[in-house]
Amino acid sequence: MIKRISKNNSQNNQNRTQKQPNPLILAVVLTGIVVWEFYPPLVHSAEANAVALKDSLPRWESPEQSTALSQKISSSQLALNSLISSPDNLAENARPNPPKQLPATVAAEVRQDLSRQTGIAADKLKVTESKLQSWPNTCLGLAKADEICGQMIVEGWRVAVSDGRQTWVYRTNARGNVLRLEKKVSH
Repeated sequence: MIKRISKNNSQNNQNRTQKQPNPLILAVVLTGIVVWEFYPPLVHSAEANAVALKDSLPRWESPEQSTALSQKISSSQLALNSLISSPDNLAENARPNPPKQLPATVAAEVRQDLSRQTGIAADKLKVTESKLQSWPNTCLGLAKADEICGQMIVEGWRVAVSDGRQTWVYRTNARGNVLRLEKKVSH
C-alpha cells in the first residue's frame, strides 16, 4: 500500500534540509580559519596588496571612482588592522617585536609547557637560544605515528631552554600556541 505524505511532513523535511550548512561554504570557512591560524604572513601580504592597489587607483580610474574605491579599501584595511592588533590575538603584540627576536609570549608558552612536563618552576627555566624556522607541516615536522598533519609550511621558532643542568629544544608556530618538544640535550 502507498502511503500519502501530508503537507506537514513535507514542510518538516524542507525545514530540515534548509538548516544544514552548504558544504562548500563550510569548507571555505574552515580552510580560512586554518590559514589564519597557521600562516599569519598571508594576512600581511593581503594587506600590503590592498595598499598597493589603493596607490595605483588614480592611474586606472576616474577621480570619482578612485576616491570611492580608495575609501572602501581604507575602511577595510582599518577593520583588518583592528582585528589583527586586538589584545586577544597573540600573532601581534601590543609593542612591535624586533625582527628575528623571540616574542615574549612564545618564550612564556615554552617555559610553561616545559614546567608542566618536568615539574621545574617556569621562572627557573631560561631561553638560551631561539631561531626563526619554517616547518614542513602543522605537526612542526615532529608527527607521531598515528597523527595526521596538515601539509603546509608553518612559520615558527626553534627554541632552546635550560635550567642550568639540562637543555631542551622546542619547536613552535609563530604564535607559540602549537609546541613540540624536539629533544632533550644534557649538559
